[in-house]
Order: sequence, then structure tokens, then C-alpha cells
Amino acid sequence: MKTKDRIIQASLELFNAHGERNVTTNHIASHLNISPGNLYYHFRNKEEIIRNIFEKYVQHMEVSFEPVKPSEDAVEFLSNYLDAVFSALFHFSFLYDNLPVIMARDPELKSQYLEIHNKMMDKINALVLGLQNAEVINIDHDDVDDFSNIIKQQVTFWISYCKTSQEDTSITDELIYNGLLKVLLLFKPYVTSEFTDVVKDLTARYKSLANVES
Repeated sequence: MKTKDRIIQASLELFNAHGERNVTTNHIASHLNISPGNLYYHFRNKEEIIRNIFEKYVQHMEVSFEPVKPSEDAVEFLSNYLDAVFSALFHFSFLYDNLPVIMARDPELKSQYLEIHNKMMDKINALVLGLQNAEVINIDHDDVDDFSNIIKQQVTFWISYCKTSQEDTSITDELIYNGLLKVLLLFKPYVTSEFTDVVKDLTARYKSLANVES
């Protein structure tokens, strides 16, 4: 692996483990057993490293969140969406933990984030409409945009919410799956009678992954 890629990977691991605010470029260089000068040869500062990590985040989001197709099983697509959310939250947890502060420091990154945010909103809208068209849920068309926004808010701020509402701030599989259960709960009032049992089974699956008793 090239030194530049090693720096990006190590930075991501350290940011996730210790929080981006607590990791300096010297910490990253020491972790890799390279000199600070070697690190600065590849990156001018920590913000530039974060931008490179963000590029990987964007690639992950664009590949993982494909638009729903009419021929697809809508409930399976919802499950795939939740699994993709888990992967994003787990692999890029530091972004979700400190997103407003990171964007406030770097207007260029904020602009890039808003672009991917808008793309994700379109995909969440497509997911909700796909579930509606498949008669998995029944929601007023005028409420779709607001409902999609609530889903996005739940996902985006789940980690920061947990870190400010409990003593143990470790980002675990169980914590993230618990967040996905909250997303599923948002759908519950809209699920049609025909798909109630299917969604219950899906909920039971994520309860098991979250280590929550049914």
C-alpha cells in the first residue's frame, strides 16, 4: 500500500477510535512510524486528510445506495438500505460524531457534503416511494419529503445523540443497529396490513443484531 493510502487508512482508524478532535498529524505519523515531514509531503494539514477520507465516504454512499427499481423486492431493498446505513455509520463514525464542527472548519468540505446530502435525499425519497408503490407502506404523497428528511436526520445524528445521552460512548455494532431499529420504527405507522408480519420479521432480525430482547 502506498504511503498516502496508508495515511488515509490510519487516520480513519484513529479518528473513529479516538475522535477526530483528539488526533493530530503527529499522532498519525507516530502511529505509522513515519516522520511528520513524510506525512506533510503527502498532505498539507489534517483538513486535507479529512477531505480524502470524505472522498472515500462519497464513493461508499454512491455505490451502496442504489435507487430502487420496480422489479426489486421492496422490503429486501429496505433491508439492503439499512445494511448500507450500518456500514456507513460504522466505517465513518467520526464524520457523524462531529459533522457540524468539521464542516464549519472547512467550507469546501461543507459544499461537498451538501452535494452528497441532496443525492442521498433523492435516494431516500425513491426508497419511500418504492415502498409506497409496492404497497408495503401507505403514506400521503405530500408527506414523503418530510418523512424522508426525518429518516435522514435519524441516521445522521444518531451517533452524536448517543454520545451526548449516555456514559459509555463506544461505537459498537449494537449501538448502530439500535439506531437502525429507530429508523424501522418510523415506518411502523405506515406499514400496510399485508406486510405487517414481513416488517415484524425484519425488525426481529435487527433486534437480534442490536442484542435487544423482542
